[in-house]
Parts: sequence; C-alpha cells; structure tokens
Amino acid sequence: MTGINLWLDAYEDIYSDFDSRHYLTRRISEDFLAELLIELKNSPDARNMILSLPAQQRDEATEKVIASSLHKFFTGRFKLHAQLCRKKLSKGLSFLIFGVILMLLNSWIIYRSNVTYLLICLRVLLEPASWFLLWAGLDFLFYNYAGLKKNKNFYQALSKMHINFQSSEEGISTNKC
Repeated sequence: MTGINLWLDAYEDIYSDFDSRHYLTRRISEDFLAELLIELKNSPDARNMILSLPAQQRDEATEKVIASSLHKFFTGRFKLHAQLCRKKLSKGLSFLIFGVILMLLNSWIIYRSNVTYLLICLRVLLEPASWFLLWAGLDFLFYNYAGLKKNKNFYQALSKMHINFQSSEEGISTNKC
C-alpha cells in the first residue's frame, strides 16, 4: 500500500500557529497543506497518510481527534470545491452558449435585414456582447475551472486517505481513521 509520509515535531505542525482553538476546530496550516500537495504529486496513487512523531510526543486520544478533524476538513473542502467546480462549469457554459446565440442572432440580422438605423444600433450592441460572452465563457472553462478542478481533485484524494500516526523511531502504525 502506498502512502504519504510526513515527519512532525508535534501535533501543532498540522495547524495554524495563529489558531489556539481545540484540535477539532483549529484551522489547518497552509504549510502542512503545501507539503501534502507536494507529496501527493510525487505519489498520486497514495491511499494512506502516515504522520510520524517522536514517541514521547504521542497521545492516542489526541491522534484520534486529529485524524477525525483532518478527515472532516478534507471532506468538507472536497465538497466545497466540487460545488465551486459545478458552478464555474455552469457559468462558463452559459456565457459560451449565450455568446454563440448572440453571434447567430447578429449574423441573422445581417443576412435578413435591410439597413436601418435601428438595426445598425442593434448590431453595434450585439457584436461586442457576443464576443465578450464567448471569450469570457472560454476563459472560465479553460483557466478558472482548471484551477478549481485541481483543488477538487487534491481534496478528494486527501478525503479518501486513511490517516495513521506512528512513532518516528518505530515505523509501525497504531491509529487509523
């Protein structure tokens, strides 16, 4: 079984230095998340997260709380990013479709109409609006959506992992989430 191995000096390495709440509600450290991202890139098929600590620092009750907290955090972030991906995809496709519809309407006006002042004004409004919506939709789909999808995949992978703690001297796992 493949896994991500991280060495910690203390449980506080997982959490933000500025958050003094209990382990169940503390904010996860950006450094910890950055290390997880790097490790996940190196081991994309990892199924376990092994957090190693010095034996004298370990406490089984605290480890259960932390494992539960981490799992809850990763699952919540995955759901949040999945929802953001759906919204961004929907918005991008809507912009793209409305842009194409406006382009087709503008083309139909050019093809079917006599030149009048009102139709010229309508074309002046439709043409840039259609190009804007088309490009904005493509921008959403190719750039913004791709970044959100990477975050969604990152948290999805973390939410599926089993979180284990072990003593850095032993090399055997004791707690699983």
